[in-house]
Amino acid sequence: MRSYTRFTVFLSVFAAAVLTGATVMAAPITLPVSPLFIQYTNDEQFSVSNSIHSTNATTGAVTSEGNWGILQISSIVRGTAQNPLGSDIQGGGTSVFSGGGPGGPQITGIFYGTNVNPGSGGLNATGGVIDLYWRDVGTANTGADLAAGFDPTRRLNQKTYTGYAEPLNPSFIFLAQLVYGPGCDSGGANHVCTGVAPGTGDGTAKSYQSVNLAAGGVWASQLDTNFFTLDANGKPMSPQDVRSDSNFTQNGASAWNGAGDIIGLRSNDPVRALVTPEPATLTLFGLGLLGAGFMRRRKQK
Repeated sequence: MRSYTRFTVFLSVFAAAVLTGATVMAAPITLPVSPLFIQYTNDEQFSVSNSIHSTNATTGAVTSEGNWGILQISSIVRGTAQNPLGSDIQGGGTSVFSGGGPGGPQITGIFYGTNVNPGSGGLNATGGVIDLYWRDVGTANTGADLAAGFDPTRRLNQKTYTGYAEPLNPSFIFLAQLVYGPGCDSGGANHVCTGVAPGTGDGTAKSYQSVNLAAGGVWASQLDTNFFTLDANGKPMSPQDVRSDSNFTQNGASAWNGAGDIIGLRSNDPVRALVTPEPATLTLFGLGLLGAGFMRRRKQK
């Protein structure tokens, strides 16, 4: 019977450790159960005629894009859900992750597959995904890579850019895939909307994304909340998991210009998301309660 007692004590202690934030792995970080305000910095390319070409990672076919880029997360802080509920999240809370410079832990990624809608003048686009990765010791530096220019030898296929997104490299831990969806306007037909076409001036592009659970990822289930139920105009919409506002400019990004109408951009994205408990944490919590209950019953005998 002593072995049962040891086992239940272990379950209780292990569950408590998880619930209080203790982890047995150094990476990736465990997201707190909270609204979050996340800061991206991006280097990207844009083409109003969708003339950016890349190779499909699965089929090897050449694909066309209107927008793609690399990203680095510089900070994550706790936020506060705004009223009305489902509309937005404001930052200003305690730090969850900061820094992310070369030589230390980094959260990086790549966004790709977005197509500019013909006839919109570059104001609206559809499609696209964001792949996020964790790396214990990263080498990414969006500022240095912006100045150095786009390097086609580093974009091995549509979803790979060395130093930021390397699906076949075991040192890159996949966190989640976010799929662009409706919400930037009340029509629902567009997935990325801006009032200023890139290349004509500085502007802000609004978008929403939903977690692709089928793609897996350490953070996928926690980010899959359907929190955002009101679009950028405050109208009801199909629920989404993440909200982004990308502030873009051509200034300092000329080294990422390409052939024809392909222009380089640098941008920073205030990104908002709500995090829920991981299913494994809830299971451990249940096991801990089960163990505690078993111990109480033994004491009563």
